[in-house]
Amino acid sequence: MEMRAQNFDVIRLSTYRTACKLRFVQKRCNLHLVDVWNMIEAFRDNGLNTLDHNAEINVSRLETILSSIYFQLNKRLPTTHQISVEQSIGLLLNFMVATYDRHFLPDLDSSGVMVFAKFDQFLREVLKLPTAVFEGPSFGYTEHAVRTCFPQQKKIVLNTFLDVLMADPPPQCLVWLPLMHRLANVENGMSFKIFTNVCVRFSMEVWERT
Repeated sequence: MEMRAQNFDVIRLSTYRTACKLRFVQKRCNLHLVDVWNMIEAFRDNGLNTLDHNAEINVSRLETILSSIYFQLNKRLPTTHQISVEQSIGLLLNFMVATYDRHFLPDLDSSGVMVFAKFDQFLREVLKLPTAVFEGPSFGYTEHAVRTCFPQQKKIVLNTFLDVLMADPPPQCLVWLPLMHRLANVENGMSFKIFTNVCVRFSMEVWERT
C-alpha cells in the first residue's frame, strides 16, 4: 500500500518505473545507508564468511544477521540521523521472506565455468525483485532469459560472466539494475548541489552584513 501511494505506476517506461520502485524499497529499508564494510562486518560477526555456500539460513538467523547490520549502522550514524532499527529489520525481513525462495545454487562449477542450469536458478531469484514491486510483466523470469544474457557463448568463465552482467547496457532483463544505481547517484548529486547552494547563499548573506 505504501508503495502504491507513491504513484510510480504513472511512469510509462517500465525500466524507470521498476528502478524507482526498487529504489523506494531500498531507501524505505535504509539499505542506501549500508556500505560494503558494514556488510563484511556483519558477515564475519555471524560466521557467514565460513559458511558453506549451499547451507540454508532460517528466518530466525536471517533476522539476527539483519539486526547486526542495522545496529552496527546506527553506531556509525550521527545521533541526529539515527534510524529505527526494529522497523528497518521488520520491513527488510518481510520483503525478503515474501520475495525469495529458500532454494539457491551457485552459478559456477569447480573449474570456474558457469553452469547454465544454476545461472537460470540465480536469474529466477534476481528477477523476483521487479516481480515483488509488481513489474513481473516487464521484467519477470522467462525460460529464455538465460540465453538472452549469453546468446553466443557456450562456455562461460567468470570474467565473461562479470563482463556481461556489468555491461552498459546490461542484458534486457536486468536493465533496471544499473538505472537504480544511477537514480541513487543523481539523488546524491542533487543533495550535494542543494547543500552547496545553501552554503554559498549563507556565505553571501554573512558577507553582505559585514
